[in-house]
Amino acid sequence: MLANACSKVSFNVRLIMALTLAIMAISGCNQAVVMKTPDNLQPLVKESLIDGVLSTDASMAVTLGRSRTLSVWDVATTRLLHQWTYDDLDEPYYLVALSGNKHYLASAGKHKVSLFNLETGQLDIRWTAQGFNADASISSLFLSQTGSTILVGMNDGSITVIQRSSMTMSLFKQHSAAVNHLELSHFEQQVLSTGLDGDVHIWATYNGELISSFSRPQQITSVSYDETNRRLFIADALDNNVIIDTLTTQPVSHLDYLERYRYFRQALFINHGNHLITATSKQSVIYWDASSGKELAHWDITADNAGTTVLSMVLKPNGKLLTLSSDGVLETWSL
Repeated sequence: MLANACSKVSFNVRLIMALTLAIMAISGCNQAVVMKTPDNLQPLVKESLIDGVLSTDASMAVTLGRSRTLSVWDVATTRLLHQWTYDDLDEPYYLVALSGNKHYLASAGKHKVSLFNLETGQLDIRWTAQGFNADASISSLFLSQTGSTILVGMNDGSITVIQRSSMTMSLFKQHSAAVNHLELSHFEQQVLSTGLDGDVHIWATYNGELISSFSRPQQITSVSYDETNRRLFIADALDNNVIIDTLTTQPVSHLDYLERYRYFRQALFINHGNHLITATSKQSVIYWDASSGKELAHWDITADNAGTTVLSMVLKPNGKLLTLSSDGVLETWSL
């Protein structure tokens, strides 16, 4: 009986040692830090968010809650700067966009766009967006650095470029399916657009002429330029990802990502394009070497439920990462 007990103890010890060695081996191969806690955690709202965005300097946050309450916050103090309720928004809104200088905020529903002046807190203009298809609805939104240029993507693949300074509006058909990402680049002379058709187009802002194009097998879920627009990251819903040199149009690397059924929802180049940070469709944030595609670290944001994800992330002036989750929580991370 004693021998039997000793045998069980010996087996359990061997099992624990084997598991420990396996975990150490996996950690050693990945060279990734799995556990990380935020340096700071700041809840902004008590409801989940439909959309949200952080200013590029990490000083301002915008939240659009399930109650259709649109709020603007000071990140350092979590002080509420502006707020509009459902009654102020004319129709249910789903998208928000912030100008680079933080002077203007745009929000959109299925058919209407509202532009708010954040210096006065007042509505500047509201209009109904249109595509080539009469039944088209809004699917994406972008504001330029000063808010003078507004990009509105539609679910029929069309994109409207609005120049407030010249009071002009141009409509281009760039995609065959809904447009899900828009941004300006190269001193606002070019537009980067992606769609559910799997296409990534770079085209001239003023005449819509196509400059270059890339594609993935499935709908595009994440795209990001580096600071100089030299490197471009593209990923689709089945994690077909690539980092491209935009001057040569050749691949630089592919991210070495093994997980299935999770795609990249957000991406951010840092350190002059040498590193990339991605957020998955769940709670994971991953830090990459952009040249090799190797993972350097990964961790999970704080989550209230299984559907929590990162809506926006930016690098703070002190070199730390700031994330805004769909739970309405700000978190600061040391890299």
